[in-house]
Amino acid sequence: MVDVRKLITAFLAGEIDPMMQGRVEADHYQYGLSTCENFVPTNEGPIVKRPGFEYICDADPTAAWLGAFRFSITQEYLIEWGALKARFYTNGGRIETAPGVAYEVTTPYAAADTPALSTSQSYDRLYINHGSYRPASLLRTSAVTFNHAEQDFLNGPFKDRNTAEGTTVTASAAVGAGITLTASAAIFSAGHVGSLFQIEANDYSSVKAWEAGMKDVAVGLQVRSDGKVYRCDNNGSGSKTGSNPPIHTTGSEWDGLGKEDINDKGPYGVRWLYLHDRFGQVKITAVASDGLSCTAAVQRRLPDQVVGTPSFRWSHGLFSDAEGWPSLVGVWQGRQLHVRLFELAASVVGDYGGGRVNFQSYTSSGVLAADLAFRRTMATENPPVWIAADRKLLIGTADKELLIGPINSAQAVAGDNISLEPQSYYGSEAVRPLQIGTQTLFVERGARRIRAAGFDIGQDRYVPEDITAAARHITRSGLTWLAHQRIPQAMLYGGREDGQVIAHPFTKLEVKGFARIVPGGAARAICGQVIVGADGRSDELWLLVERQRADGVKREIWRQTAWRELGDPQDAAFFVDAGTQFAAAAGQTAFTGFTHLAGQPVAVLAAGGVIPGVVVDETGAFSLPATSVPAQPYILTVGLPYTALAVTLRPNVDTRKGPTQGVKQRVRKVLLRVLETMGIKVGDVVNGDLDEPIERPSSAYMDAPIPLFTGDTAGTISSDMSHDGRVRFVSSDPLPAIVNSAMLALTVDEDDA
Repeated sequence: MVDVRKLITAFLAGEIDPMMQGRVEADHYQYGLSTCENFVPTNEGPIVKRPGFEYICDADPTAAWLGAFRFSITQEYLIEWGALKARFYTNGGRIETAPGVAYEVTTPYAAADTPALSTSQSYDRLYINHGSYRPASLLRTSAVTFNHAEQDFLNGPFKDRNTAEGTTVTASAAVGAGITLTASAAIFSAGHVGSLFQIEANDYSSVKAWEAGMKDVAVGLQVRSDGKVYRCDNNGSGSKTGSNPPIHTTGSEWDGLGKEDINDKGPYGVRWLYLHDRFGQVKITAVASDGLSCTAAVQRRLPDQVVGTPSFRWSHGLFSDAEGWPSLVGVWQGRQLHVRLFELAASVVGDYGGGRVNFQSYTSSGVLAADLAFRRTMATENPPVWIAADRKLLIGTADKELLIGPINSAQAVAGDNISLEPQSYYGSEAVRPLQIGTQTLFVERGARRIRAAGFDIGQDRYVPEDITAAARHITRSGLTWLAHQRIPQAMLYGGREDGQVIAHPFTKLEVKGFARIVPGGAARAICGQVIVGADGRSDELWLLVERQRADGVKREIWRQTAWRELGDPQDAAFFVDAGTQFAAAAGQTAFTGFTHLAGQPVAVLAAGGVIPGVVVDETGAFSLPATSVPAQPYILTVGLPYTALAVTLRPNVDTRKGPTQGVKQRVRKVLLRVLETMGIKVGDVVNGDLDEPIERPSSAYMDAPIPLFTGDTAGTISSDMSHDGRVRFVSSDPLPAIVNSAMLALTVDEDDA
């Protein structure tokens, strides 16, 4: 037998994959754990017991997803999406119309569809897309009110123009709210109601071109100029055109001064009324059952040349119930973007405010311009499942990641200056990506890996690093959502399908790890979202959870409490779930109103001291022993208990006969270096007994809570000889725990080597 010591200086690698637990030479083994549950590894090295969650209120029974409305960095809202409704939370509570009555906004979305909502924030408006619904926006109308409305698309976007010359459309009139379009084939369907339709004349041979100095111009004469059609509404005193061709797009203008020239010829000057340009557009309001005709409201005057005259130059709107609606929305390069399958439609630069989006793709002269709208069909095997706006536009599909940018980087992205380049070939899940620092984080296809894509100048592409490489098991049931907390802890969260939440301190450090948050009370986290706190200087993780209660399976809204800072009062500790913290009266022992905890054992912290064995009765009431509460007002924290558990890896220490791996050994003693910790227990993994190394100091009063301890603990533990050698740290009391390092004293059987 030989006695050896093992020093674990940090735990920043967190819970590493079982497949790596033989890699004793790796840094992740040196700083890793085999279990890290409700402890979270930090960048500095310690593991910290994660904060608890405050119970805010019951969610709507149909609540299915959480979103965010980010009005400003100091005012953000949590959105609870349910069946045909949305509820809102801010400043730590729910917006209500009366106490206990949630403020709601009516929406068209089924509960099952809300996880697939794509959103993009622009000041006081949140744009919303889903492939089964018309694009819409959520407008903040005051600090506590919102309005949901469909977006109004103007001037497109349109599908490619029809090329079958035998399939024509004829209009009954050029203007009006109830004109009829008649087609030579069944090109209309009920799904086109509400969509746009564009039509152009086959030719303008019946309209002569405007010329300077034309004489005998009669009122009513139509001419072409700059791709537009005009009608003379005043031929002046000389009935002769001037030298300035008409190019206006509204009203009437003169083409001359109405004066004679230097040769005393004239007078020149005719007034022209703008009629229409090459294209006319309507919004379809009804469709005949045979699909051969429709009723429509003119949005942009039709050319006279399509009234009573068939034209094969027509286009359906790109989006409709018949064609499908865009599933993704974003804002990039001053444009609003909409993606449906392989089609990317970009609005006119800067022209998408007030719920109206302009998709005009040509000037009134029929010419492309760099700042006008464009449509791009993406040449890729699978449609995008997410988009992220960076210096260029990142796109994730099921088989690759793509980058959209300008062909000529010296010019802005436009319809004739755009490229689509593959960046990587991992494939993506339809999980909303995160943008943290200079990287874009996304979930790889299969929902098991998180990749962080940053631009690599050496490879001249975005390179997605697998940040879950050392903890592939941590996502074993698949990820459904991601969230990022910036302040005070830079923490990445991800929701697993089984209801656990993974936590990861996202930094540039080479070694960084994952932990699992297992909610108390067997609750299952459905979705999480991070919004700024009421102070504007911290970020809060909110959860939509589901759990079994005495009154049935319910969904609740929880808010993560603040990460405890060193020096915070002990009685303000909040390490319970679905919890409440409030000021109790002096000597108060009876409490009511905890219906969400009815029938359940709870963890209680009174004035910083733990009161065990408390159960809430079926009415939501409980009582505390009179001897356990102070005679003065005190802070009471009550909620569902949870246990923080950390299990070390098998110790690797070199002895005279080699490393201790696989050799019979016994952990005799565990010394923990802790910060402001109380209630932590230590034990051997094989032996079920747990020992508590922190005792009440002799200087502490017996009628006061045991104060938090900082320093090195010492004590033997109950253990047996085995080939394991792992130890566990357990914190199940509602008190803080920070473990800086651990020193293990082992007895090793060298003869077993």
